[in-house]
Amino acid sequence: MRITQIEFTNYKAMQEFTLELSDVNLLVGKNNSGKSTILSALRILEYAMRTAQSRTPTRVENADGKFTIGHHIPEANLPTTIENVHTDYSEVSTLIRFTLENGNSLFLHFPRDGGCILYWEGVRTISTAAQFKQEFPLRIRAVPVLGPLEQEELLVTDDTVRRATGTPRAARHFRNYWYRNAERFPAFRDMVESTWSGMSIAMPELHAEDRRLVMFCTERRIDRELFWAGFGFQIWCQLLTHLVQADAADLIVVDEPEVYLHPDIQRQLLRLLRPLGPAILLATHSAAVLSGAQADEILLVDKRQNSPSRLTKAEVATMYVG
Repeated sequence: MRITQIEFTNYKAMQEFTLELSDVNLLVGKNNSGKSTILSALRILEYAMRTAQSRTPTRVENADGKFTIGHHIPEANLPTTIENVHTDYSEVSTLIRFTLENGNSLFLHFPRDGGCILYWEGVRTISTAAQFKQEFPLRIRAVPVLGPLEQEELLVTDDTVRRATGTPRAARHFRNYWYRNAERFPAFRDMVESTWSGMSIAMPELHAEDRRLVMFCTERRIDRELFWAGFGFQIWCQLLTHLVQADAADLIVVDEPEVYLHPDIQRQLLRLLRPLGPAILLATHSAAVLSGAQADEILLVDKRQNSPSRLTKAEVATMYVG
């Protein structure tokens, strides 16, 4: 299941904005042009989908003031703030419409008096979480903003790791994730070894006396704890971790993954993403990342316009000269 179109109405910088999605969508543009705003909507939808797939829907009010079936999404757990969700702090409600390839639509509604509501159109009456999963088998994997790992990481609960997934807090529990997901680790290790020359990585180990997790990487036969391997390698390991988890997704969302990464590593990103299968929505300032793009995959975002424009690689190269 793919999202083919996203329509923004009064959402942050996007007063009226429509984005048509293809298989690979690379968002470029100046700072504060709206790239991260677009991605934030997908992060909210990812969380709202998890809510709808696990809870019974209730009666909600849609953007037209009519009652329908949907979900009130808990604001406290959203992966991005909605305090400034209305364009220029206006008194008009905010709406995002996601059109799927089968013609059905999902809506995120942010009423003027606060809150976040998920509802839908184009399907039969949905009264259970199981029915929602059947009608909307959409799986989104949004990679959170990545940062350096914690030097000390204590063992935490499964629920803590799960709630941090998809949020900036995931970096705090990186070792915990792999401590609990040994079955996926060989695929992750293979990706590390095939993309970072001379480097390997081992499963986390638990120091039972103080409940501390350590994780070692090996370079030129020298072992060192992952924290001392350098920020670039830490970021790359986190990014590969999310890619390993994205094998069953329909859409993978990534925001400026090039931070801390050398251009030689950045150039590998699209080569890794394409074979995974999900559609790709990626925002970047990196000419190295864009060097792997094909025709019509690059979109110039400008929040002052009503839609992005697709660029050629030559046009993008001109943007990044100097």
